[in-house]
Amino acid sequence: MSNLSDEPVTSAEEELNQAQEPASTEARAGKRRLPSVSFSGEMSIARRIRRILLGVIILVAAVALNWSRIPPLFDVEEVAYSMAEERGHFKADDELPIGYRTVSTVIHLSEMLLNKFPGQPFSANYVSNDVFSPALTVDNIRNWEYGVVLQLRFVVQNLRNEFSRSRAQSTERPELIEADARFSFDHKSWVLPRTEDQFKEGIEYLEVYLNAIAQSETSAQMFVARQDVLDSFLRQQQRRMGSFTVRLRSNVGGYKYNPYLLTSEDEVSATPTPLPGPVTDSPLSEENNSEDQVLNFDEEVTPFFQRDDEFYEIRGSIFVLYHVMLAIKEDYRVVLDQSQAMGMMNRILSELYAASKPMQSPFLLQGQEFGIFQNHSLTMAAHLAQANNAMGDLRVLLRGGADL
Repeated sequence: MSNLSDEPVTSAEEELNQAQEPASTEARAGKRRLPSVSFSGEMSIARRIRRILLGVIILVAAVALNWSRIPPLFDVEEVAYSMAEERGHFKADDELPIGYRTVSTVIHLSEMLLNKFPGQPFSANYVSNDVFSPALTVDNIRNWEYGVVLQLRFVVQNLRNEFSRSRAQSTERPELIEADARFSFDHKSWVLPRTEDQFKEGIEYLEVYLNAIAQSETSAQMFVARQDVLDSFLRQQQRRMGSFTVRLRSNVGGYKYNPYLLTSEDEVSATPTPLPGPVTDSPLSEENNSEDQVLNFDEEVTPFFQRDDEFYEIRGSIFVLYHVMLAIKEDYRVVLDQSQAMGMMNRILSELYAASKPMQSPFLLQGQEFGIFQNHSLTMAAHLAQANNAMGDLRVLLRGGADL
């Protein structure tokens, strides 16, 4: 009897529980669904933001890599004749007057500085005065442009003071005075006035000088091709090349022996400073004076993260000098033949070309002198040192070869 009385009660409880269970299940499911919908929406928005930021970063990186490209070397003879035909000065079969190649090369280099890859979409223009990204992330091309600007200024000044003047008492060309002033403008000015606008005006004044050369009655009327003028230009370039070599050498480290002494007595009182390394009790300790210790006699050893800046600035200057020397070789052909110095000029050009060749490495290598990895600074310094020596020998030949 007891078992029979318990069965109805149990079945009633089960029916009640089954009736309540769907309602509670639906309530729990509703409670779970509401936060899940909100959470998935927040995740979707965050994912979209991350994708947008990633796309912007990739786009900026792609533009920065595109703007970091350095223009290739060009044929100065082809550029000169192309410029002569476009301006109606000469035809392809005509002989160009003395100085036309040099001035046309300077104009082309200046235009290349402002538009490195004309006709190509998204190519880099002048970026040294840009104040917004991605130009701020491409420091190599900015330093390369600075080196180009410095060398262009130097060449334009020589056009004004040396190549265009037959004697010291002659007057300066007014268009070259204006061109010199425009190229001497601040290379980082981005507004009122912009650097590009000043350089474009300088190019226009160089165009005036080029027209004067094309319309001159005699070849040497507007451009002087004499031994003393070329000797003066090479003497100034030698000093620049010496500075370049020392700066590239400073990218490697200090010197073991002090190169800045005047007499042996100064060597006794000179106190070298050890390069950054293990801390020692005294700068003159036994460890610092060992055979393998390299000492920093030059306080201007280039910091590690500034070495690529020095490298690309010098590379920009050599890029201009190489093409200008190619043009000078043709404009001074008679002078070089008379001095029997054509071979020495070719030696200079060979070293400058070797220092201007495109880099095969995606980044600058700064290995030790005899280490596993290459050192690009030492490679360029070696070529520039050879070019510097060849310039000295060429100057001797221009003066008659008495010192050879």
